[in-house]
Amino acid sequence: MSAIDLIKNSIPIMDALDRYTAANFSNVRTSRTRFNIRCPFHNDRSPSFTIYTDTNTFHCWSGCNDGRPGDVIDIVKLSRNVGTKEAIKVLIADYGLEKPDSEQAKEWQKKRAYRERSASLKKAINKKNFEAMDTLKEVERSARAILATIRTVEDLDRIGDLYHVVIQIDYWFECLADNQDMESQIRAIQEVSHFLQNMKEGGGA
Repeated sequence: MSAIDLIKNSIPIMDALDRYTAANFSNVRTSRTRFNIRCPFHNDRSPSFTIYTDTNTFHCWSGCNDGRPGDVIDIVKLSRNVGTKEAIKVLIADYGLEKPDSEQAKEWQKKRAYRERSASLKKAINKKNFEAMDTLKEVERSARAILATIRTVEDLDRIGDLYHVVIQIDYWFECLADNQDMESQIRAIQEVSHFLQNMKEGGGA
């Protein structure tokens, strides 16, 4: 395992931010894998710095780190104004990574595998998410077009239930768009899949 792999897989990004910057974590908007704080690398009036604990990376939406996602090495580079090689030396010395034992190596490999699985899962969920939203948009458009044809009480009795479908679709949109709550997204994707399957089979919602 290379020095860079050791660093990226053994040093939690929250720990590096706490150690090398004046980052304030007291008032953060959080999910299980994401933190939004004021960027420690520029005069940030509102939280524009997102920390991704599942991938051990960060992103400053105002352009720090040349607008690129960063990692613990970039934290040292930005905080100490040094190059990559010097940042690696600092991290190795500060965290005692010169001669990792076999147990440490195994632990780092586990962390790396976990992050890779998390990233893969997140990518798969995002794909399903976009597919569900695209399909729901078509269903909602059709439902609203049908509802617009209501002219009589008989029409309302016949197709009025579509109002409930539109309301349910709006709720699913809210869940699917909430990137802070992956559990709600997964649940909504499952519910939408069941709903669409019922539609396909002619069973309704």
